[in-house]
This record gives sequence, C-alpha cells and structure tokens, in this order.
Amino acid sequence: MKKDLEISKTLKSQGFSNIDIDQIFNYLETFDYDLKNTRFIGQIISKNERLAKYFFLRDKLRININSLEENFYINEILDQCIDWNEFWRLLVTQEGFCCIRLSGELRSKLRFTFFSGPNILLGASADASDSIYNHIDY
Repeated sequence: MKKDLEISKTLKSQGFSNIDIDQIFNYLETFDYDLKNTRFIGQIISKNERLAKYFFLRDKLRININSLEENFYINEILDQCIDWNEFWRLLVTQEGFCCIRLSGELRSKLRFTFFSGPNILLGASADASDSIYNHIDY
C-alpha cells in the first residue's frame, strides 16, 4: 500500500533509497502522519539539525529583488528579525512540519529531509482554516 502513495512516488523520483524511504515512513507513522496528505518539502545536508532547519528555511524564504543597487540586504534583515526557533515551533504545531535525520553520513555531514502534513501532534488544529491568531479577538 505504501508504494501506491504519492509521497512514496515522490521520494523515489527524488532518488531516495528503499532504506531511506522505510526510515522516513517509520518516523512519519510514529507521529501518526496522514500519509495520503503528507508532502515532501525538501532535503539538505548539514552538520546538525539546528543548522539544517535554519539554512533550509532561510533558503525557502529567500527574497530576490532586482535592485539597481548592488547591496540589497533584505535577507540579512530577515535573519535578524526572525526568531528561527519560534518560527520552526509554529511550523511544527500549526502546519505539521518535521525534520527527519536520515542514517548515514556524507563527508562528516548529515542528511535531513523535511515534510509537512496532518499528524497526531496537530490535534484539533489540523484544520487548514485555523490560524495562529485564532486566540486573538479582533
């Protein structure tokens, strides 16, 4: 059944081995992810999980603006303004993000994959219409 899932096909097309895919499914099943609605977001190689999350998220948020000036520091400004730990916590609790460390190393660096989907940790907040600001009465 797992081979029929879209996420399994995606992982195969991204070059993941059967061992990697089994490890990913074991992790996702541990947290009761809805495998039909879980999405592969990407992967990164890093020294540790904290750096993997930081560089992965920062690269996903990269803003490229064509400016006449050579120095446009929007990415540096974002780095100083964003609390990356809190940002990751919100992604986990509101969107079901996870970071999975895969076995094996590449030149003393580790492989990490990122997924998002409904899971046991989301609970009632798995409804896509929920907002992180629902507790605020405007």
